[in-house]
Parts: sequence; C-alpha cells; structure tokens
Amino acid sequence: MISNYLKIGIRNLLKHKLFSFITIAGMAISIASCLLISIYVWDELSFDNYHPDGDRTFRIYNIRTGDDGVTNYLPIVPPAFGPALQKDYPEVASTLRVLDTYGARLFELDGEKVKEGDGIYAEPTIFDMLTIAPTEGDAGTALLEPYSVVLSQPLAEKYFGKKDPVGELIKISGDEFKITGVFGPIPRNSHLQPKYIMSFATILKFVSPERMESWRWQQFFTYVKLHPGSSSVQFENKLEGFAKKYAWPVTEPLGFVYTPHIQNIADIHLHSSNFEWEIAQRGSAQSVYVLGGTALFILIIASLNFINLSTARSLKRMKEVGIRKVAGAARPQLIMQFIGELVMITVIGLLIAIVVVQVAFPYLNEFTGKSIAPPLTFGFVLGLTALALALGVLAGSYPAFQLSRFRPATVIYHRSGGKKETSLYRNTLVVLQFIFSFFLITGSWIVLSQNNLLHNKDLGFDKSQLMVLYLNEEVRPNFEAVKQEFLQNPKITHASASYGLPGDIVAGDGVKDPTTGKELPANLFCVDYDYIKTLGMEVVAGRDFSRAYGSDAKRGFILNETAVKTYGFGTPEEAIGHPLAWDMWEKWEGDTIKQGEVIGVVKDFHFKSLREQMTPVVLQVFPPSFYTLTLKVKPEDMAATIAFCKDTYEKLIPEIPFSYKFLDSNFEKMYKAEEKLSVLFTVFSGLAILVACMGLFGLVEYSVNQRVREIGIRKVFGASVDSLVLLLTKKYFALIAIAFVIVIPISYYAANQWLSTFAYRISISPLIYAKACLLIVFITLLTVSFQSVKAALANPATTLME
Repeated sequence: MISNYLKIGIRNLLKHKLFSFITIAGMAISIASCLLISIYVWDELSFDNYHPDGDRTFRIYNIRTGDDGVTNYLPIVPPAFGPALQKDYPEVASTLRVLDTYGARLFELDGEKVKEGDGIYAEPTIFDMLTIAPTEGDAGTALLEPYSVVLSQPLAEKYFGKKDPVGELIKISGDEFKITGVFGPIPRNSHLQPKYIMSFATILKFVSPERMESWRWQQFFTYVKLHPGSSSVQFENKLEGFAKKYAWPVTEPLGFVYTPHIQNIADIHLHSSNFEWEIAQRGSAQSVYVLGGTALFILIIASLNFINLSTARSLKRMKEVGIRKVAGAARPQLIMQFIGELVMITVIGLLIAIVVVQVAFPYLNEFTGKSIAPPLTFGFVLGLTALALALGVLAGSYPAFQLSRFRPATVIYHRSGGKKETSLYRNTLVVLQFIFSFFLITGSWIVLSQNNLLHNKDLGFDKSQLMVLYLNEEVRPNFEAVKQEFLQNPKITHASASYGLPGDIVAGDGVKDPTTGKELPANLFCVDYDYIKTLGMEVVAGRDFSRAYGSDAKRGFILNETAVKTYGFGTPEEAIGHPLAWDMWEKWEGDTIKQGEVIGVVKDFHFKSLREQMTPVVLQVFPPSFYTLTLKVKPEDMAATIAFCKDTYEKLIPEIPFSYKFLDSNFEKMYKAEEKLSVLFTVFSGLAILVACMGLFGLVEYSVNQRVREIGIRKVFGASVDSLVLLLTKKYFALIAIAFVIVIPISYYAANQWLSTFAYRISISPLIYAKACLLIVFITLLTVSFQSVKAALANPATTLME
C-alpha cells in the first residue's frame, strides 16, 4: 500500500510540474533560511552557558542618573565596590574585579617589540568565576603577586614556541613581568576573551591605596558569585541601600547617583548593547528577536503557501477522490494518501535545504565574523525530519479531511463540494501572507533607514581622513616638535595631540563651579591648541584655544552646548567667562588644581554611539596626558602618506612599532551589529517575499484555470482584456487592503520598540507604510497579471471546448 502511495505521489509530482516546483522551491528556501537564522540565533543564545555555577554568577552594573535627568547604563563600578559587598553580605561567596588595559600594550622579549591588545588586570578568582583553566602554573597563586602575568596558549607559543614559559620574564610597557601561568583556549562563546591577564596586585604599584578605596572612580568590572540557595532577587534588592550607604554621599555632590543591579553572566552578551565602556563581546537581544521573528515569519509564509496551494490543488482532484471512494477506498486511506504526498514534498524540500545550508554556511560565518560549525548531529537531523513531517501533516490535513468527507456523487459531477468554505479559507491564508509580507517590508525599510541615519548623521565634527597614531611618555613633552615633523608633508594638513577622541577612550571626570562650590560631571578631553581645527568642530560662542593667549593652557576651558545647558550657565554667549576649576590628575607646572574660566563653546559633537544621549563635555589643554596624535590627511596618494608617517614615526619613536588607525573605523565598529542586522533582515525578508510571490503565482494559476470557461463566455459577449484582468485581480487588492489595516498598528508598535534603544532615531513616517503598500501592490499586480493577461488573451473557441 505504501509503495502504491509513493508511486501515485511521484506520478502527481511529475504531472503537475508548476505546483511541484513552487511548493518544493518554497519549502527549500524557507527551511534553508530558517536553518541559517536559527543556527546563528542559537549561537548567540549560547554565550556563557557553560559555566558550572553560572546560575549564581553575576556581574554588577549601574544605572547612573544625573541631576539633568540623563540616564546612563554602566557595567563598571568603583574599586571599593567588590570588597565592601563581600564584607557586608554573607550570601556573597566570592567577588572578582577586572580592569581593562584600554588599548594595546608593548610586549618586549629578546629585543623584539610587539603591541598586544586584549589584556586585562584581574584578581585570582577569575579562574574559578569565569571558568578559565590554566594548562601551566597554579591557578591559586598565579595572580597573587605584583607584576605577574598569565598568557593565553596562542600568545605563549608566539613568544616561547613549545617551551614552558612559566618562570620566564617579559617586558610589558616597560615593566618586567614574571610569567606565572598559561591558560587554555577560552570557549568562543565567552563574553570575555583576554589574550593575557596581569595580576590585580600590579595596579597597586601605580595607583595609591586611597584611590583604590574610592567610590567616585568607576572603571572596574565586578562579578559576584552567590552561595548555593541564595536568592539573587533578594540580593539585588539590597544593592540600592548598599549604594546609598557608600556611594551616594560621594556622588550626590557631583550631581549624580547610581543604582546597582546584577546581570547573570549568561545575559551579558545579549543584554549589554546600551552599556557604555563595555569590553565584552556584545550581541543584541533585539537583533536576535528580530531575526528569530523573521525566521518564524518565513516558515509561516511558506506553510501558508503550502497549505493554500495544497488546498487549491486538491479541488482539482475531486473526481479522482470520488472514483477512489466508489472503488472502495476508505476515508483513512484517502487521508493517508494526501498527507503522504505532501510529506514527500517537504522531505524533498528539506534535503535541498540541507544542501543549500552547507553551501551558504561559510558565507554566513564570514559575514557575521563567527566560526560556527553546521550542527548536523543525529539529534539535529531528527529534529529537521520531525519539522518536515509536521509541515506535511499540517499542509495535508485540511484538504485531506475536506475531500475525504464528500460524497462520491457530489465530487464526481463537480457539484458544490464546499467551494465557498474552501475559498474563504484560502482567502484568509492569503491575507495572513500579506500581513507577514507587509510586516517584513516595513521592518526592513525602518532598519535600513535607521542604519542610514547612524552612518550619515552629522556628528558635529568631520571624522573622515583622520589618522590616529600613539605617543609614549618620552615624546609627550616634545609633542609640538613631533607635530611639526609630520606637518612637513603637504598631504598632512593638520595635527593634534590629545587624550580623548570621538569613538575612543574618553575620561569620565568632573569640574567644579567655584561660584557655587558644586561639582559638575563631565567627559574630559585633554587637547592641544589645534584639536578643534583638526577635527573640524564648530565654535558657536567665544573662541578656540590659541597660542596668542598665554593663559589658555593654564586657565582655558571649552564646553559643548550640552554642558552649558546642564550646568545652568544660560546661553553659550552667557557661559563665556564663567569660572571653572579642575583637580588635575597629576601635578603640572607646580599646580594640582586648574583655576580658570570658559573661553569658548563648541557645537555638540557625538563621541559615543547614537544609542546614547549627548552628555557634557569639557575640553582643556593638559599635555601630561596626551597619548594620541591625530593627523588630518588628504585622500590622494594615501600609500605614500602612510609610508611617510611610518618613516617619521620610527625615526621619532623607534622603541614602539608603528601602528595606526583611521578615526572613522571607531564608528564603523560601533554600528557593526546594526549593519549586519540590516543586511540579514533585508536578505531574509526578500526571500520570504519571494516565497510568498511564488505561492501567489501558483494560486492565481489555479484560480484562472477554474474560471477559464467563464472568461471565454465573457469574451464572446464583448468583454475587453482590461476588464477581464481587473475582474481576476480586484479580489487581491481587497485582500491587500484588509492586511494593510491589520498590520499597521502591529508594525508601528514593533518598530517603536526597536527604535527606543537609540537616543537618536528616525521618525516613523506614514510614507514608509505608503511605499510598502505600493510595493506589495506592484509585486501582486506583476504576479497576478501574468496569468490574468494570459487567460484574457486566450481564444474563447478553445477555452469553451475544454
């Protein structure tokens, strides 16, 4: 019996080639798309789920609220936070403090010098807390002593080959470190991927004990592990009181308070997209939801297609069903036959989809920057098979049960066999397809528009053609001479030394208003006289720093517009001359406090992601902190300019390997996730709409065939081609209108939810929905018209004889 069903199924596939192609291609595209998205989403969801005590391991983050109402999310806390937690709360089993190096460090061994990034300072608890396993050295003692360092296996092999490096000495940024261990590969799906770990005790060699007790200095990533059985909810509820006890007395006079919260270690990767100063590998929960929803929509559209086409095709087989019933076929046999045929189609589609996934997988990995292996395990294949069976049963059930219940006489003589009921059912499915297609088109448009805003919004400065080099302590006192060496090249138009660049490291600090004694929070940029000109910023009031004014270095401050508003200094013009003071990070020219006044105001410039609100900025001249040299270069003959910069740099700073970057790359990295989401969402939405069009084409082909005789009669009585095409297509425009009315509020709500994560975002214009509607109408018209025109042009004499 099964072999007979199989033969009939194959015969029907070959007989109805268009139906077979549309359904198999649709299933293959949709299953392949769903598989690719699902594997990517599954990988994103798998981050940090391998830790043995992951359910009770958390990272602290702060929600900082300023007097101006601005809220910032920070994954960093003061250095005193962790020890105080462990002292005050018995449910805390252990804590871990991590400090990022914020940039590459110079490694020196046997005269060879190489810059290495991705380094951290950490307490010894890192090995247990983050499940990092040393392959050499003792985890209990490796990070106890100052100037101890543990290397990753690849880094150890790079410098020492197969030799055991434990006990060897290596210079890092001029300091001699003892290698006390080597750690094995960290899983790819860990939020933290250090190449080397320096002992936390080393920090005490360059930071005073008093500063390590600070509740103002926020720069430390802090983790806690709770004892088994402790309630994380109850623990988190205690943290506001903890902050009020220790931190608020220090921060309230500065104009802000922060409320600590905990974040499970498995949530860090996907739920930190709005955090400032983050060092973790970041994904985006919303991107995962968007792509997961797209995969679901694709599968639903394909399933609706499949069901609709199967239902339509089944009506052409009513006579066959009647004859089989007369011949003695039982209802269960007919149901099994119909469902079996459709399961066969889904299995063929599944096999093609697996091949497509294997071919497309390397491209997906390359695009997303991942190295995921196709999970073709037994369980995975079993799951796919179950999916194919489920889709086949789902698609085949309605037509199978509908046809098998009709009386033989009804179906053999083509009397009404539930056509009205079936037509309503099919129209409902078409409306659902239009709804999902509308949703994907408007979603793609909004994601693309927001992505365009991120890349093209006026940032308040010119980020193009800015080459960034790095200075060392030896050349900082002579930064002006260094600048002049580079400016000898006519292709370099401006040069500026600084600490603080848009999209790069910026110091969070504060200044004081001497007139009120109030502390004012600020992002501090330490710059030279040429910084504003080099970055193309606009001075809106007052003036730029100038060498003509000898007091600018010692007394001058420049604010951004947000700082003027936040500090209550009135208009930019009114802010000029307002006194300010700053506690310098180190003694400079005999002073520890800079007492001065506002000499200028610059237009707001974006130095952080557009997800974040504009915050106060203070620019002032402070050469001791300069660590970057920014060059404005002409685009012509870039290779020669870079070669000149390399030669000049190696002549001036021979002890550091030459390296550079362009400032605009900082902003490209900021929006990499949005760029990937935009491309993936658009591509897979396009595939979903393609599948929907294929289904609509097949449905129209069926619908036209059902009305061939009616069209012939209308032509005999003088109906024009235009009127016949309108007759055949107007139903679909009514269905589009219904779908449009339903989808607008849903799409608007979903788009607003996604856009709410950006401080600067597009407004959702009605034009987006109008364009989406026109696009759907155009695609539908194109799809439907081909069959309609073909039927309208057919010879009535031929069609009436069929």
